[in-house]
Amino acid sequence: MTSGIDRREFIRVGALGATALMLGGRSALAQGAAPSEYTFAVIADPHLREDREGEPTGVEKFRALLARMAEEAPEAEFALVLGDIHPEKLEPLLPEIALPLHVVHGNHEQVSHRKVLREMFPDDFAGRDYYSFERGDDLFVGLCTATPGDHIGHLQSQYITPQTQQLSWLEDLLSRREQWRHVFVYGHVPPEPECRGNGMCIAQNDARWLTDLVARTRPTGLYFGHRHKRINFEIAGVPVRGVRSANWNSQGEPVGGLTVQVDERGTRTRFVATN
Repeated sequence: MTSGIDRREFIRVGALGATALMLGGRSALAQGAAPSEYTFAVIADPHLREDREGEPTGVEKFRALLARMAEEAPEAEFALVLGDIHPEKLEPLLPEIALPLHVVHGNHEQVSHRKVLREMFPDDFAGRDYYSFERGDDLFVGLCTATPGDHIGHLQSQYITPQTQQLSWLEDLLSRREQWRHVFVYGHVPPEPECRGNGMCIAQNDARWLTDLVARTRPTGLYFGHRHKRINFEIAGVPVRGVRSANWNSQGEPVGGLTVQVDERGTRTRFVATN
């Protein structure tokens, strides 16, 4: 290995050398000459270390979904990965993944896993558990809505780095909504559609705060995982998409992910089944 570069940086650079795109950071297209129409992918809950009897492994399912998405036209420029990743299984895969990834933490990511993910994707996280990046005139906002081991989501916690700054950061960012053509927000644990108590959704007060912010600032759309089934709804007309898991889902729903085509008029979303 070349001296002066650590293993994670070697993996990150080696995986994208051919495309000159930064994995976990802003793509080369986002630096200036970005066409206004493009496609991104959304992958939820790959659970890479979870293998279910009689099925391909979590890693094999993830590889299969990436291969299936590569066959889509137009092909995605990058993917949002909505938590419950298991980074110790993702890191060895990075050299073979050509698609740039932007990840957020799930409740399966323990404190040590979060540190590993921050180090694997430093251009996004920059030492925090939440971030934003631009693609042309559009903004992508990656939230930390999950804490280790808790199925109820939170927006501030001792387990979110920094502990108490995500709310003010997000409010300031979305208050400048007019600066961007489209704004996409994504995380792991979703709000409950009516802000009711639910052991698989963001805590009620946090959900009310987020719902009010979305209604006031009107981002283009929000994407969440965690519930292992499709649950789509709206907040004041803003679409919220609950994305199926790439590993296993409730009630026999198929595994897969989304591709989202973006243009001046809005978005067109397609579910891509792994099989």
